[in-house]
Amino acid sequence: MARKGENIFKRKDGRWEARFIHHYENGKAKYRYIYADTYAEAKARKIREQGNPSGYPSSPSKRLCTFQLLAELWLAGIKVSVRESTYTRYHRILKKYLYPRLGDQLLAKIDGKYMNHLPEELLTKGGANGSPLSHKTTSDILCVLKAVLKYGKSEGYPVPNVDALHCPQKNSRLVGIVAEEYRVRLEHCVLEQGDLTGLGILFTLFTGVRIGELCGLRWEDIDFADFTVHVRRSVERIADLDPDSSRKTKVVLSVPKTENSIRDIPIPEFLMQFLLLYRGEDGTYLLTGNRTYTEPHQYYIRYRKYLKRNHIEHYSFHTLRHTFATRCVEAGFDPKTLAEILGHANVTTTMSVYVHPTMQQKRAQMERLTPEYLG
Repeated sequence: MARKGENIFKRKDGRWEARFIHHYENGKAKYRYIYADTYAEAKARKIREQGNPSGYPSSPSKRLCTFQLLAELWLAGIKVSVRESTYTRYHRILKKYLYPRLGDQLLAKIDGKYMNHLPEELLTKGGANGSPLSHKTTSDILCVLKAVLKYGKSEGYPVPNVDALHCPQKNSRLVGIVAEEYRVRLEHCVLEQGDLTGLGILFTLFTGVRIGELCGLRWEDIDFADFTVHVRRSVERIADLDPDSSRKTKVVLSVPKTENSIRDIPIPEFLMQFLLLYRGEDGTYLLTGNRTYTEPHQYYIRYRKYLKRNHIEHYSFHTLRHTFATRCVEAGFDPKTLAEILGHANVTTTMSVYVHPTMQQKRAQMERLTPEYLG
């Protein structure tokens, strides 16, 4: 099994082999090979041989520093200041997309022309087997690349200029909202049938919480005296970076995605009455009724089956959040209030991404325009 992007492989004899560029002769790279009993030992010895006697990321000779070594220094520096899910996302982007392209390259030798063509390469053939990548994925890759190189520049490494490296404009992905007839039918099914899957659907339709936040809600987060819900945690599946783990991913319970996502949301009175029917003990989760949470993917499967069972057209679960935001605007919510309920840092995100005016709303606004002689 190979650790992609790191040039560390498990050999047929059971040992781990690490490879790195030791020096150049006549412009050609000369590699050094290291063998160890475990992946962790091979990686540590590789880093040590590259100029780091401690076995941990530290500042190697700046002129001999490769992109991968610089990226590992950057990762080590940000690990304590970002969420675990953010760190694993950066780690995955580096291993999957950037190390195969730039990993063994000396910083001083990274070609500026190649960097200028990198966005187009990623968009057209940056994926598996040369498949194109989306604008969103390409933008994420380039943002990580720029962060690493900017860190290198601040530390005095001979990195290429990143000012000309522009992230491509993202294609707007239309999420839309649940059609009125299906929303009404969905609400009716939930109120009539009464189960925990339906409870989560109704709760999202009238609070706009994210699916990870919903999965992390416990009954003590519902204030039945004050009619509010306290959003304090989120459930998500992330990559498992433990080299000794047999799992590729793991589920974690953590704080929500941003500081603004930690919030209190007022709950409508009718929903509070519905919640009282299912009220559980402190420490138990809304979606399971016990002390074990469900992960977003598993709940999403339950949600899809719920729609199919009730002959309702399929919508992504996130569409429920967009539907909530749009209905709030139609009901006259001011943008700032809605942004805080949704957990957004600014109103622009709320209004430009999450609000989708219906034709009825557009028509109502248009009817306000009349000639003065008719007014």
